[in-house]
Amino acid sequence: MIYQYASVSNPLISDIKELYISAFPENERRDFDAFASLLANPDSHFSVICAIDDEEQPGRMLAFISFWELEKITYLEHFAVIPQMRGRSIGRTMLRHFLDNIASRIVLEVEPPTTDIACRRIRFYESIGLTLRNDIDYIQPPYSPEKESLELKLMTHGQISTEELKDAASLIHLKVYGFVDK
Repeated sequence: MIYQYASVSNPLISDIKELYISAFPENERRDFDAFASLLANPDSHFSVICAIDDEEQPGRMLAFISFWELEKITYLEHFAVIPQMRGRSIGRTMLRHFLDNIASRIVLEVEPPTTDIACRRIRFYESIGLTLRNDIDYIQPPYSPEKESLELKLMTHGQISTEELKDAASLIHLKVYGFVDK
């Protein structure tokens, strides 16, 4: 597996779009044109890294992580593996690479542990060294006016105090969602 940063001019963008739309419910993603605009703007501090197959089907995208480089943390916004490769440690390997080589102090949103799939997802992240944070309440603002906000939980990797997490949540609201905390 090799890792490659994506750009809007890269042929991988169509694979990213397909996986992004199929893997995330509408309330949990922005319009893909807005996604692509962010990716094209170097001032946005938004990036996408892809895991690329270099063995079975060389050049095939296996997974992607979209993330924001914010002041003192990296916000991991979306992480998905293509359906036919799930359960083969692609996600674990990619996330480990991300933590070891790109960002060690990260924050990500997860659904509360109220369903089997949400609990499995949290256990997956915990097995890689992330911590479910119950020290702050968190609401994901809507991606657009016609979408709804969501009550979520935050997970972190690296030493991030409660105060730093509150600051990071406010920064995520502002930079990622364009929402000003009151």
